[in-house]
Amino acid sequence: MQSAHHANPSPEPSGRKRAVCIGINYGQGKEFSELRGSILDAGNIRDFLMRRGYKADDIRMLTDDTEKKPTKNNIIEAMSWLVQSAKLGDSLFLHYSGHGDWVPDQNGDEVDGKDEDIICYDSCPFIDDDIRKTLIDPLPAGCRLTALFDSCHSGTILDLPYTCDSHGRPQRECALSVTDPLANICWSGATDEQNCADTPQGGSMTQPVKAFIKSFEEKPKQSYKELLHSIRKIVKRNVENQTPQLSSSHKIDINLNFIL
Repeated sequence: MQSAHHANPSPEPSGRKRAVCIGINYGQGKEFSELRGSILDAGNIRDFLMRRGYKADDIRMLTDDTEKKPTKNNIIEAMSWLVQSAKLGDSLFLHYSGHGDWVPDQNGDEVDGKDEDIICYDSCPFIDDDIRKTLIDPLPAGCRLTALFDSCHSGTILDLPYTCDSHGRPQRECALSVTDPLANICWSGATDEQNCADTPQGGSMTQPVKAFIKSFEEKPKQSYKELLHSIRKIVKRNVENQTPQLSSSHKIDINLNFIL
């Protein structure tokens, strides 16, 4: 395996850039407990992406305090807009901060017998099978999607087939002779079994989002493996039982540089 200190460059995206940022605090009177950092997460991710070349007009925000609330129907609509007319060279980004949960698997595709889901503003669950159909299945080859989920039980929220183990090593057919630098990538705040901690009282961003932004901005050119280890290290300083995850749609050489 190639050393991460000599990572090869990944191809820069050459097409359009689009993003959807979703942050749900839920608020009083909602079925699920109120969160403190999710709306701030969405705004900070938007600002982070704009510093990386994304234009404000190409970023859709769905938060409790926007006119269009992050209901299940509106989230589906925003995800559909994100992938609409996607083509070779496009770079897409999806962020979600909010509650996550799981329900019993209905179609036998989950090893643990559970479908992971996100909880929308209207308290409707949006399960991983349906998220994948909306967000991943329509994408053409050569289009790059990066997703960042900061929610409980989000390790396999996109049902991507390739994951890294606790040491950042690739699992599932881990031979790296065939790689795809344009694979769709999901950074998750926790494993399928873990909860995600909310931001402390008076805090700003939640830990995984803060770690993702801090790690990337301190060292923009680093490999997938380096970035994963850096995110985990930052999160671990504040939350003991939470291990951010990396999964992908295709085999990737985790020593390649991660590029938005």
